Amino acid sequence: MPIKLIMAVLETLMFLLAGVWQGIRQDFNLLEIAVVALLIGVGVPEFTIFGKVGRAIVAISRRRVRSCVLAGALAILLRLALLPLLPEPIPVVSDEFSHLLLADTLLQGRLVNPTHPFWPHFESLHIIQQPQYVSNYFPGHAIVLALAIWLVGDPWFGILALSGIFCGTLCWALQGWMPTRWALLGALLALLRFSIGSYWINAFHGGFLPAIGGALVVGAFARLRGGKSPIRNAAIFSAGLAILAATRPMEGLACSLPFLLALPFWRWRILMPLAVITGTALAALGFYCYRVTGTPFSTAYNVSQKTYGWPVSIAWLAPQPVANRHIELDRYYRYELDEHAKVDSIPHFLKFLTFRVQEYWRFYLGPALSVPLAMLAWVWRKRRLRVAFIALGTTFAAVMLEGAASPHYLAPATVTIWLLLMECFRHLCATHPGLALARALPCLLILVLALRIGAENLHLPYTQALNYQSWCCKQPGNYDKMRITQYLATQPGLQLAFVRAKTDEANLLQWIYNAADIDNARIVWARDLGPQANRKLSNYFHARRVWMVNPNTRPAEIGSY
Repeated sequence: MPIKLIMAVLETLMFLLAGVWQGIRQDFNLLEIAVVALLIGVGVPEFTIFGKVGRAIVAISRRRVRSCVLAGALAILLRLALLPLLPEPIPVVSDEFSHLLLADTLLQGRLVNPTHPFWPHFESLHIIQQPQYVSNYFPGHAIVLALAIWLVGDPWFGILALSGIFCGTLCWALQGWMPTRWALLGALLALLRFSIGSYWINAFHGGFLPAIGGALVVGAFARLRGGKSPIRNAAIFSAGLAILAATRPMEGLACSLPFLLALPFWRWRILMPLAVITGTALAALGFYCYRVTGTPFSTAYNVSQKTYGWPVSIAWLAPQPVANRHIELDRYYRYELDEHAKVDSIPHFLKFLTFRVQEYWRFYLGPALSVPLAMLAWVWRKRRLRVAFIALGTTFAAVMLEGAASPHYLAPATVTIWLLLMECFRHLCATHPGLALARALPCLLILVLALRIGAENLHLPYTQALNYQSWCCKQPGNYDKMRITQYLATQPGLQLAFVRAKTDEANLLQWIYNAADIDNARIVWARDLGPQANRKLSNYFHARRVWMVNPNTRPAEIGSY
């Protein structure tokens, strides 16, 4: 064997092992592994509380609607009760500001905003300035944020409501596939996993809504296959497709297509609601794209890719060569190129495979919830579940072929993960040792959440730097912009803040995010483009007090310009 090939194989093996370690060492995974090993080795003590909780779940689950409502309400009430210990999140990551911009745009009664005459000062990640000033993203998540702002004045309550709706919808979806007590248990496990410590509830990225869309599709499919209420369930199936189209269309299509192809289309009572509702949703999405780009067949993503070079796209497509005028945008472009290089060839795909897979494993399962997967071979034998296996496989394949993908990209397939997980739980509980172990696993999730919340409140380390996408231990981020925003809000009159370019090449977070109506905003954030360009913008905003922000100090500094 040639020495170069041997070295390449060894290098790939080292990267694969390093990726495994990357997943194990983060969050509280080492603790989870140690506790699971102890439980398997020593055995699980019998506590009467386990039996009482089990009987309570069985009793509550006898009423299907009550189970779903309880799961949803509990998710909301428990997170509200924890607010003194786990406060409401503050947006930090660029994705969050982009969704909030679109929400603000909708609240202004518009789908898009006109391009500002000084738009080069306002360019940033995941927004476009031409032909319109608007978010890169599809509008589904922003609609919920806008409704929450309109109703209660706080976008996070939209996330909180989605958390409850997700748990209730997941319970309903699982009821179509398994006994109601297991469906309720699955919803309660999802509550622990996603609705307390995860970045889905503690950030504004948007994972719950596409997960709801996927749950509607999967739950309705189970009932349609059984011939129950075809018109109503076809409408629910279509509503799920509409949500997926408005949030994560590519991954949503990959998840829903196996279920769609398995529907009995010859039944007109299924075909008609499906055609009408899905057609209407696609027409509305096409109109939105038309308002953004001038054509219903091109999205803001397409404009961003041509203008800035990102998103770099899927594995087999060559990156768009772009020269960005701002150094910080160019750094992000180079980051996207690096991420694309991890999937641009089979050797690279294999080399970085475990680094990429561990992100999804850590978020959705982790060590504790991986234990029931020992029963996966038995679950595979159930032919009625094959479509769920296929849907999860196609969605995961679609995500893995994207560069720089994140756990919420896989959100449409959350219900399939939970469906297969709960079937594994059922098989695990078929044996006495497995029953005791299965009862202990939810307690381990509760223990990790308690340690994580306690550590934060005691100002102890509980996560790793830049860990924004965890189920339990989201990194709170740099709140310098929030602090300076609060300071500027105390100053009289209108404010204009220029922000110098960051010197840290690894810091890809951005400051330049503004309201939908920039000219009438209380505070305007602008890139420092040099004295001449800054003077022109200052003259345009002549009624504003002008500041210069230096984000390169710790903490960031602000002074008069």
